[in-house]
Amino acid sequence: MTRYGKINLLGMLLLPVAASVAALIVFGNRTDTLVTVFGLNLVPMLIGGLVSGLLLRGANRAGKGQGIALWPTLIPAVLGAVWYLFRALVPAEVAPGAEYIAAPQYLLMGVILLSVVAWLGCLIARRV
Repeated sequence: MTRYGKINLLGMLLLPVAASVAALIVFGNRTDTLVTVFGLNLVPMLIGGLVSGLLLRGANRAGKGQGIALWPTLIPAVLGAVWYLFRALVPAEVAPGAEYIAAPQYLLMGVILLSVVAWLGCLIARRV
């Protein structure tokens, strides 16, 4: 496995683990909540990881665009992890746990958008 493949796998696990740690801070030691939060956040990361893996296969053949290929995994993972940990330390006053249900939906939309952008970026990088 290449260095970029390892980064892709780490990015895929970063968001679900960070979301689970944040849920642990907010809700306490509730196994059902932690498993649900982990699973909800794993779905967009699996999709992003699959797209990044496919883009990395094409980028490795050409040798260009490997950093761009990681965008669908790393950008949502880092932004989501920062958001979850921020909200764990500074919870919303109205609904302190609402982002654990809503954020994966927004992250999925971001993964899809970044997948298209990264695909176009990899195409351009290979042609230049």
